[in-house]
Amino acid sequence: MDLWYSCPESPGADYRIRIKRPLFSAESQERRIDIFDTDDYGRILVLDGRIAVSELEGESYREMAVHVPLSVNPRTAAALVIGGGDGAVVSELVRHGGLERITVVEADSGVIEASRRWFPTLAGSFADPRVKVAAIDPSSFVRDTKERFDLIVVDDPRGGASGEGTTAQPFYSDCFRILSGDGILVSRAGGAGSPKGRRELTTRAGKLKRLFPVYRVYRAALPAGEPGEMLLGFASKRYDPTKDFEAANWEKAGIETRFYSPSMHLAAFALPPAIEAVIAGA
Repeated sequence: MDLWYSCPESPGADYRIRIKRPLFSAESQERRIDIFDTDDYGRILVLDGRIAVSELEGESYREMAVHVPLSVNPRTAAALVIGGGDGAVVSELVRHGGLERITVVEADSGVIEASRRWFPTLAGSFADPRVKVAAIDPSSFVRDTKERFDLIVVDDPRGGASGEGTTAQPFYSDCFRILSGDGILVSRAGGAGSPKGRRELTTRAGKLKRLFPVYRVYRAALPAGEPGEMLLGFASKRYDPTKDFEAANWEKAGIETRFYSPSMHLAAFALPPAIEAVIAGA
């Protein structure tokens, strides 16, 4: 009997991946965790039914989430990852020698434990001495912390535009407060391929545009080849992601990548007029 991972995109569309065998399933403190072995993408980590990480072909999201902001502001010293218990975003951050502090706020220790067992290459980044993991609710952390950060990456694969948790206006307001004067926030922005994705895009863009003087949306491929494109939001107190980008900053970093490059950086911010219209109306 064939086994399939299935993710309904809308009432009339369904995306599937053939599963070779299930590897792990658990109900942790915060969510359901499933890990499957697949032919096309190797191991995939699924959180609450959504693919968070794929062993193969999963570089696009994590490279674009990290290297875009760090190429715009190479003087970033302190980074905060909201979620990120799978280690994917952190695995890219630790490649930047200029970073001095990397704080990971992951309320669900089950995600970290599963990643350490099944995705050791990614989770190995937690051993970097600059990385500190805080097992606490993200909303509570950003509300109460006295630390300041130059970069915040909101790594929440569950998404949604419900206005709760890491998509709530108070959460974004607290993120704005704890960012330095030239700080940057990157988060998932939604999509344009379905009504749900467009609602998410409008909601998140509206909230962040009210706070940040600079807000731009850019494109990345979805993890494990899910259909359509992932849109990421770049929110900044100072930097424009294209006007303030200098390819020389990236070249100096000397980091080898499979997806990110200076040309991809600039191309990612070229959006179709329909998406620009959605963002403008938010």
